[in-house]
Amino acid sequence: MRRRLYSVAVLFFCDLAGITGSVFLAKFIQRLLPGVSLPDELLWLKACVYTLVTLICFYFQDLYNWKYWKRASELVSSILLGGGLTLILLAFLYYILPFMGLERDVLLMALVITLLLTLSFRVIYLRLRFTQYAGRRAVVLGDGENALFLFREMKAGGYPVMFEGYIGRSNWDLPFRCLGDAADLTEIVQRIDPDVLVIAPDGWRGTLPIEDLLHIKFTLCDVIDGPTFYEQVTGRILVEEIRPSSIIFTKGYQSSRFQDIIKRIFDLIFAMAGLVITSPLMLLTAVATRLESPGPIFYLQQRVGKDGKDFNVIKFRSMRQDAEKDGPQWASENDPRVTRVGRIIRKLRIDELPQFINVIRNDMSFVGPRPERRYFVNTLEKAIPFYALRMHAKPGITGWAQINYPYGDTIEDAKEKLKFELYYMKHRTLWLDLAIIFQTLKVAIKGRGSQ
Repeated sequence: MRRRLYSVAVLFFCDLAGITGSVFLAKFIQRLLPGVSLPDELLWLKACVYTLVTLICFYFQDLYNWKYWKRASELVSSILLGGGLTLILLAFLYYILPFMGLERDVLLMALVITLLLTLSFRVIYLRLRFTQYAGRRAVVLGDGENALFLFREMKAGGYPVMFEGYIGRSNWDLPFRCLGDAADLTEIVQRIDPDVLVIAPDGWRGTLPIEDLLHIKFTLCDVIDGPTFYEQVTGRILVEEIRPSSIIFTKGYQSSRFQDIIKRIFDLIFAMAGLVITSPLMLLTAVATRLESPGPIFYLQQRVGKDGKDFNVIKFRSMRQDAEKDGPQWASENDPRVTRVGRIIRKLRIDELPQFINVIRNDMSFVGPRPERRYFVNTLEKAIPFYALRMHAKPGITGWAQINYPYGDTIEDAKEKLKFELYYMKHRTLWLDLAIIFQTLKVAIKGRGSQ
């Protein structure tokens, strides 16, 4: 997880330098061309404005998430769309604040240079991603199901991890090479020189080479257990491996009084601002909902909040009035009960906007685990270990699980979401909340739908 953030940060700062530099390079080229080139005392300020707008457009075009660059054509189209969106926003900004505008020739040259640099940075990034510079080089101590699980999860998720091999008995079921026996653990780690040694044996409890592991930890590389490695890389907690001791004696899961106060102030300010800014959109939604189908505009539904207390969540009605005539049901991605207007407002997450009121009433926060209905909570508590832990955090309009996991209407889906929710509860900070909110805005604007 941290390595992923570092790689995105490097890409961001390369863009920051490249985009800003492209303005000055364009101005320099203009001076070399025949014609009049006037000095510009505000060039630094104009370059900063151009850079800020461009970075925002690139973010919303997913140019900081390599998973959306599956083909070269997708990468090129995203860059071109980002450039087009940049031009549109800059034209609007320059119309309002003409003194901030770059000269036309400088702007067009800067944009061309920016797009070429952006493409170059991402081609280099993709080439390096699956080399030794891309992510953590790992050696696994283990030769069974746990080692196989880690390999499959890392490969399926496209995480920046290179497995150099495993230590244990030769096992043809494992898709990476055997480096030797555990008796030669220290010599193998010295020879391979990995970033991390992952301890993931099957049934070796009490028989691990403790002296060797201590020596490796202090002199050669980091040593972590399989569940911790999984958590760091994927941004979720391995629910199947949770033990009470791993929660009780692990840092995290609690927030200080100061953090709670800051989060509450943040929630109130943004909820009130959100109500004011989105009020025209909510008015249009209310009219469209009433015109399309009979029934109330708003939908009140009892949900389970912090510490198991019930409250009524407020949403725009997106389903038929008789949607639950056969009893409570999970919503599915293509739910036939959803109206035409409902499908649009769900996709853009407009149906969630009235929950600003829940935030002001202190029933919810902006970011937190999604509040569930009592019927489903009772079912899931029996089926999923530690499911009740998620109710120790105030529920949120959006959350780590919502931006990382798609629609789910099964117990297995709820289990996968719990992995993300517990990760959020363990690592929650104001910075993580802001990152989740920005990602949610991007999902809504690009119309990828609710999760």
